[in-house]
Amino acid sequence: MPQARSSRYRATPDTLCALLLGRIQAGIARAAGASLKVLAARLIRESLVAALRQEGHEFTPERFFVWYAGLDTLSDRPQSTLRSPRALCQTLLTELRHSPWVVLADTAETLEKAFLAPSDFNRGEDHEEANLAVQDARELLDSLGREDDALPFGAIARLFAAAARSPRFARRERDLTLLGGRAIEKQAAENERWALDVLAGGYLVHHGLPVALPLPGLVTLPLAPIDYSDVEGAEEDAAIAALHETLWRIDQWLGEAERDCVAIAERLKDRRSSGRADGLASLLAGFGPLRGTQIERMLGVSRPGVAVIVTALEQSGLTTSEASRNAARLHVYAPHQTASSYDEEDVPDALPSRTGPSSEALAEYEAAMGAIDALLKRSSSDRN
Repeated sequence: MPQARSSRYRATPDTLCALLLGRIQAGIARAAGASLKVLAARLIRESLVAALRQEGHEFTPERFFVWYAGLDTLSDRPQSTLRSPRALCQTLLTELRHSPWVVLADTAETLEKAFLAPSDFNRGEDHEEANLAVQDARELLDSLGREDDALPFGAIARLFAAAARSPRFARRERDLTLLGGRAIEKQAAENERWALDVLAGGYLVHHGLPVALPLPGLVTLPLAPIDYSDVEGAEEDAAIAALHETLWRIDQWLGEAERDCVAIAERLKDRRSSGRADGLASLLAGFGPLRGTQIERMLGVSRPGVAVIVTALEQSGLTTSEASRNAARLHVYAPHQTASSYDEEDVPDALPSRTGPSSEALAEYEAAMGAIDALLKRSSSDRN
C-alpha cells in the first residue's frame, strides 16, 4: 500500500502544482476574514515591489516603505529613463481596487489612501503608458478564451506562449556591449509583464484558482528562445513550473497570514479598543510599516485617535515604532513576548502548527488528495 501511494504522488510538475492549488483552495475556504485581509495586503505589497523591480528600479525593502510613506525618493540614484515609480504604483493600486475579489479590492482602496510617495520625474505619458500595458494584458488574456478545465495546466501554457509572442511582453533581444575586446551581456532588459501578473488570477479563476489573486512574478520567460521540439510537453512543463513557484509563495503567505491573525486576535481579545486596532495590525502584518499620517488617512481617525490605537498595539506586544527619515516614526508589526500575553509553553496551542494537524485537518487533506487524483485522471484522459 505505501509503495502504491508513493507512485501515485510522484513529484511531477503537474502533481506538485495540483497539490499546492488544493492547499490554497482549502486554505482560502476555511480562512477567517482577518487572515484574508492580511494575505490581500501582502499580495498588494508584493505586486508593487515586483512591478517596480521589473521596470528596472533598484531599492531596498526598507526604502520602499519610506518612499511609500512620502519620506524620501525610492532610490538615491533615480533614473530619468525609467517610468515614474509613483505613476506605476498608482496604476496598479487603481487596478487592484477594481479586483473582482472583494477583500483585495477593499484592501487596495484602504492602502491607496496611504500612498504618499513624493512626486518624482514624470515624462507626462507615464500614467498613460502604464495603463496601456494593463489594457494590452487584459486583451491578451481575453484572447486566450475559456475552456472547461478544473486544472490550470493548459491555461498557463497558453498564457506563457501568448506572452512570448507578444510585442509588449516578450523577452527582448539580448543587449551585448564590447568591453576590453569581449562581448558582455548587459542586465536583462526591463519588462512590463507585471501587468499580466496582476490580471492572471482573474483568468486562472476559471481553472482552479479559488479567487482572483494577483500572482506577482508569475510570467517569467527564458533569456533566449528555447527549442522545445525535441521534448514532448517541455514547454507546458516550464510554464507549470513557474506557476508552481508562484503558488508555493502564496501558500507560504497564506500560512503566515493565518498565524498572524491568531496572534492578533489572542493579544487583543481583552482590550476595549481592539475594534480599530486589529484592523491596523492586519494591515501592518500584511503590507508593512506605516507612519501616523498614513494611518490617519486609512482609518479616518484623528492624530490622538491614532495614538490610542498604536499604544494598544504596542502594549499588546504586536508592534513597535522605529525612527525613519525626517524624524518621522514608522509603526512596524513585530510581535514579541509580553507579560500580559500567553506564556511561552502556551504558544503551540495559540498558534496552530502545520507539523501537528488535527484529525479534522487530516480528513480534509485526504479528501483534497482524492479530489486531486480524480482531476488529474480526468485531465489525463481528456488529453489522450
